[in-house]
Amino acid sequence: MTDISYNLLLGALLFFTFPLITGYLAVKYRLSPLIGYIAGGILLNLFLGQLLPQSFVTNFSMLGLVLLVFTVGLETNLGMIRRFGKFVLLGGILQIVLSGFAIMILSFLFNFTFIESLFFGFAFALSSTAIVSKIIQETGIEDSLLGGLATGVLILQDLAFIPILIVFSSFDHHTSTFDLIRDIFFNGIKATLVLAVVYYFGLQIVPFVFNRIAKISREILNLLMIVFILASLTLFSFFGLSSLLAAFMAGVLVGQTLEHYHIFSEIRPLRDLLLIMFFVFLGLTVKVGFVATHLLPILLFTVAIILIKMVIVLLIYLFFKFHSRTAFSLSVLLFQIGEDAFILIYQGLLIGVIRSDSYYFAITSVLITLFLTPILIHEKDRMYGIIRKFIKKYLPFLENFIAYRLDRDVPNIDVLPLKNHIVLCGYGRVGRYIGQALMSSNIPFIAVDYNFHVVERAKKEGVTIMYGDPTEIDVLDYAQCETASILISAVPERFSQEQIIFNARKLNPKIIIFTRVHREDDHLRMKDLGVQVVVQPEFEASLSIIRRVLHYKGLSTDKISSEIKRLKVEHGML
Repeated sequence: MTDISYNLLLGALLFFTFPLITGYLAVKYRLSPLIGYIAGGILLNLFLGQLLPQSFVTNFSMLGLVLLVFTVGLETNLGMIRRFGKFVLLGGILQIVLSGFAIMILSFLFNFTFIESLFFGFAFALSSTAIVSKIIQETGIEDSLLGGLATGVLILQDLAFIPILIVFSSFDHHTSTFDLIRDIFFNGIKATLVLAVVYYFGLQIVPFVFNRIAKISREILNLLMIVFILASLTLFSFFGLSSLLAAFMAGVLVGQTLEHYHIFSEIRPLRDLLLIMFFVFLGLTVKVGFVATHLLPILLFTVAIILIKMVIVLLIYLFFKFHSRTAFSLSVLLFQIGEDAFILIYQGLLIGVIRSDSYYFAITSVLITLFLTPILIHEKDRMYGIIRKFIKKYLPFLENFIAYRLDRDVPNIDVLPLKNHIVLCGYGRVGRYIGQALMSSNIPFIAVDYNFHVVERAKKEGVTIMYGDPTEIDVLDYAQCETASILISAVPERFSQEQIIFNARKLNPKIIIFTRVHREDDHLRMKDLGVQVVVQPEFEASLSIIRRVLHYKGLSTDKISSEIKRLKVEHGML
């Protein structure tokens, strides 16, 4: 006889085996593993629901949720919000508020109760930080305008989730409207006061304590981290506040310490394991029979939510004078319903303001948007091209408005006697350095960028630059590509790079093309398209480090040059 019961061991084995298989299949087919874990939970509930230790699963799932919120606070980067200023702050707030009210009205039209509609509106207005940020990193656009904007809005949404959680935790289906408003008001004041006091004293004490313990022992530091999280949960529970709010604040405070990178690396494996349990638990709560009988209204509801969020993001950033391609791409990055929605919806189910059928309906909509996220983001440039072709063919008046009002600020460069000049596509971080070097060397060039605000700033600096999408052949033609000697593609997205190369070749088959790539497999692709010079920033950075290290170690200049040449040959750069 063993110390652990056979039924518990069997239940645990089944619980982790199903999401292991479905998670593997999701990753294999380039979907988020979260979708695989939830699918594993659905299959578990369908076939073996009675064999699982329910209390064990529920308790550890909630612990995983707490650790998720803690790491969100730990990773909160206010610098990303400051980097884009009003475009993230004002744009993000407008997106949450407008999407929240629009989805609330939509939910009410689908016969949900007022409180359910309120929950769904602001829960569904938030996007998925976990999935989108991972896709941004994988595609190498985190330093681009699009990647930076999307990341900034996602961080703002994570911050907005906390006051939303405070308000929605006050709801009670037994409470009158007056009592509900009163509870929200007093809970908000109480939470604000507790947060302010904890944050103020935490900044004075937490970094000092963690720094002192870190000097003594790594193991004791890890234990201090657990004690600190539990102490925060206990304190907030004493004041009747949410444990998730406590976890977030604990993460923000620890994020101010020098040791927060170590703490994140230590807690991440445990968080990931427990978070798997949470998403499997969500899958267990889905009733397949209900979904099957309500599939059509669920699909209509989900499509409507996607369109609402995309249109609102698109209009906000067109209003801010971003290029239509940027605004559309941002709307695709933010269309889905995020993991915060799971927390809010489940909270509503626990306190009894969301009916079980409404919960199954809503949770299925969230899963569908998460399933579609990597697919639509991968196809965003192709979708933009198809939509523009459709508009050009069937709605010419709208095409004229987009091309000559939204996406074109025509500079007075057609009178300049340009020949053998350089066309610089993209004036972001990389393009700006190139442009400055060309200006100081008195080499004539025309820059093209679809960030209106970058273009305005560059014009004030005396740069010959035009506002437009460099992937469009008309824009390259206006930049006099047919008489240029060199084209430099400094845009980060592969699809845009390919379109620029195709169109430049059509206008000028003899033009010399330079381009940047992020991944090694893109290097051969660019060479096949006829690009003469391909630069991979990460590889060039490694060569620079290698060159300096070998010089520091006393190797001769010839030996260093030989080693660098060997690496370039192996990498396909020569």
